[in-house]
Amino acid sequence: MAIIGMMVGLSALAVSGMRAPAVQHAADQVMSGLSLARQVAITKNTQAALLIATNTSSGFPSEPYRYWSVVYLNRSSTQWMLAKDWEALPNGAFFLDTRGQSGASYSPIGGNPLSNDYSVGTFMPNKYATSTFTINGTAISSATIPCIQFKSDGTKASGGGEAIRIAQGSITSGNATLTSLNQYYVVETDNRTGRIRMRAPDSYRNP
Repeated sequence: MAIIGMMVGLSALAVSGMRAPAVQHAADQVMSGLSLARQVAITKNTQAALLIATNTSSGFPSEPYRYWSVVYLNRSSTQWMLAKDWEALPNGAFFLDTRGQSGASYSPIGGNPLSNDYSVGTFMPNKYATSTFTINGTAISSATIPCIQFKSDGTKASGGGEAIRIAQGSITSGNATLTSLNQYYVVETDNRTGRIRMRAPDSYRNP
């Protein structure tokens, strides 16, 4: 029995160890997505945004809180066009919230530690800073979507949030199961310059 218990414990540690890198890999992925959105905005001389899927209606993926895409504004039609189709985060990671604008609390670049508003367990995510998009390329009409937006000069636009927090856990039937508050990463932008960076949990802890 002791041997079996030890094996179970080692298995749990192994699974946790697999999930933790998934969160960091997801943050790397989102950093690339934000960099793409910023570059598209500059190159096309328009606005662009990274979007987070939080529902499963027409034009969205079949699973919320794990998919992101990049769109840009077609100024001649006032609609947003797809620059990158929906892409999933690695298994074991999901979008916990967006921070900053639209009333969400936020620890800015170089600022104070990030407070935790969650406990480990299952819940319905709802803390997202959003904007409204009409996306012709994916047949989404007037949907309110969590996002980070960039202006044509590469700086942060006023819509959406300023940072995205990615956590360790899973999504089942639209509910998130948060498995660790110590395994999350934040990808954030600077309002003045549009600079993008990733922060690990250690950088948010109180000194």
